[in-house]
Amino acid sequence: MKHLTLRLVIGIIFILTVVPFAQASDNVITLKVADTFPIKHPMNEVVNVFMDEAKTLSNGRLDFQYFPAQQLGKLQDMLKVSQKGLADISYVGVPFFTGQLPLNSVALLPFWYTSTEGTAIYSRMLEGSTELQQEWANNHVRPILIATTSQYDIQTRDVPLNHVSDVKGLRLKSSGGVFENIAKRYGVLPISMPANEAYEAVQRGIIDGTINSFPTVKGYRLQEVCKHYTVGLRLGGFVAAYVINEKTYNKLPVDLQQVLVQAGKKAAEVSSKTWDDMSAKIVESLEKSGANMYKITKENREEWYAPLKGIEEDWIAENEKKGLSARKVFEQFKQIAEEVTSQK
Repeated sequence: MKHLTLRLVIGIIFILTVVPFAQASDNVITLKVADTFPIKHPMNEVVNVFMDEAKTLSNGRLDFQYFPAQQLGKLQDMLKVSQKGLADISYVGVPFFTGQLPLNSVALLPFWYTSTEGTAIYSRMLEGSTELQQEWANNHVRPILIATTSQYDIQTRDVPLNHVSDVKGLRLKSSGGVFENIAKRYGVLPISMPANEAYEAVQRGIIDGTINSFPTVKGYRLQEVCKHYTVGLRLGGFVAAYVINEKTYNKLPVDLQQVLVQAGKKAAEVSSKTWDDMSAKIVESLEKSGANMYKITKENREEWYAPLKGIEEDWIAENEKKGLSARKVFEQFKQIAEEVTSQK
């Protein structure tokens, strides 16, 4: 009897955590969605837009269970969460998976600035690049909602940022990978650490500042310890996607597959607008508070962007060593980036 009960419990756990999706009735399919963001984070609004839109477009045939705040895994676990079917849909940050998604990391290169630009560029890349599509397919998932931040700027506690030379030698919290390569081109000493440790590290002088987007500055209260900011610098932007397990996607009726795609596009628009609006409001708020804002303008842009020249060749060389068609992918990316950014 005990063995029977144990097998029953194991079976229930398997159904709840591994089965791609649950069909609550003949008409309703429930999908599990997972990410790492705390409640009230801007991405919660984005996910809710996605789920609500999908419910509406499907006339109630789709429903969702949402697991935020690392309930099903940390950020570095999110690809496996959807791969293994622990959730049907999960948030995957490309910078955390450059080993599995090396060519997709092209979108991290600093050839755009706003979240709206980044989202448009990466969305078009995914639609038109078989190489990028194949990397996701190799991991048994499919992107359905694109989410990017604006490009990163520099924030320091004590060091003014009047000229690009002022950045050289600074110890700045960085996000690693491509972002670290960008920082080094400016003579920055990139320091890798969790974002939630940056406040104390700046406060105690362990690091001189951070490299972040403005909503991240606000989210971790870095405005309390940083007094100097660049505005309009391009030090890379965070690129991510909510992805669906490929088996789950293929089991859905074709019309519901299209519902998820359309809901993802609507949510991506909300995400990019929300991020850009937040960035503008935070910059305005920092200016009013007396922070020193060093804006990249047409007059000084060449000086500030000079260290970035040729960075794409580093990325191409690194990925061609792996036998990947990196130059082809970059040329596609560059063309799309130029088209998107020229529309401002």
